Amino acid sequence: MLRTINPPQGWLLQYFLLAFVWGSSFAYTEAGLSITSPIGITATRHIIGSLALAVLLLMLGQLPKLRNLPSQLLRRLFVLAMLLNVIPGTLFAFAQNHVSTVIAAIINSATPIMTLVMIAVVFRQEKLIPRQIIGLFTGLIGALIALGVGFSDLGENEPIGVAALILAISCYGFAIPYARNKVTPLGYSPMIMAHVQVLLAAVVLTILFVLEVSFFEIPAFTAPSSPWILGQVLILGLGTGIAYIWHFQVLERAGSAIASSISYPTLVVSLVIGWVVLSEPFSWNMPIGALVIALGSVITQRIRVVRRRQPKPRAQSLLRA
Repeated sequence: MLRTINPPQGWLLQYFLLAFVWGSSFAYTEAGLSITSPIGITATRHIIGSLALAVLLLMLGQLPKLRNLPSQLLRRLFVLAMLLNVIPGTLFAFAQNHVSTVIAAIINSATPIMTLVMIAVVFRQEKLIPRQIIGLFTGLIGALIALGVGFSDLGENEPIGVAALILAISCYGFAIPYARNKVTPLGYSPMIMAHVQVLLAAVVLTILFVLEVSFFEIPAFTAPSSPWILGQVLILGLGTGIAYIWHFQVLERAGSAIASSISYPTLVVSLVIGWVVLSEPFSWNMPIGALVIALGSVITQRIRVVRRRQPKPRAQSLLRA
């Protein structure tokens, strides 16, 4: 059954800004991996992101609102931080030691398909119909094409890295509808929710990073080969913080299906950066596989939009609720 929705307002700009920030994050993460471990770069980006959001809250006079937040909100944001930040963020950083940046972005583009599965199986919001099942298998075929899977191998990508990426997008698939159904209805400012989410993730990741350095006796950081690497890590962290404000806004205004489809333009950004900036190998199967994944996701999530007259929305800041 096709869902009827009102045309969403006030989310397109945030949608494409998110795609640019998250699409470029694959390259910045790869740069960060040259000076620290996967947990280290994931912790660092969230520490920087939470500090950036704290400064914004202070500048906008919203910092006092962090006091006395209800325990229900904190519990749900902690779940969201684990499933949207800590676990997938670490898995993606780990996987990029075993697969290319381009392949990481291509597998990430299957997030909408995983989101639909979670909505249908876990949240019970809609039933899978034949068209959606076709879309799921189309997306799977696209992922296999993108990976360069033949009869006996996974192309040049290590299976452990591919497995980590699939587990990561499974976390995304659950977290996005969870945020839509359990977090955004509580009615708090996207900036407040983004800051608490990123801060909770930063605390957990910092503890894990300290334990990793202590138990495995590895250096926390190594000297960067270029000052630009530190700049990339800083940009990565700032983007991590600001992006989740836009993410909550897209979730509230457009829904979890559209929010998960941000991975489509994210893939395009990553493909361009990986090919042009990082000089990663670019073969015919990558764009073809990406297009098939996108086709499968579009088939899976196609909705009928009924246009209605709506009052003209007031101008809204990208950083405010």
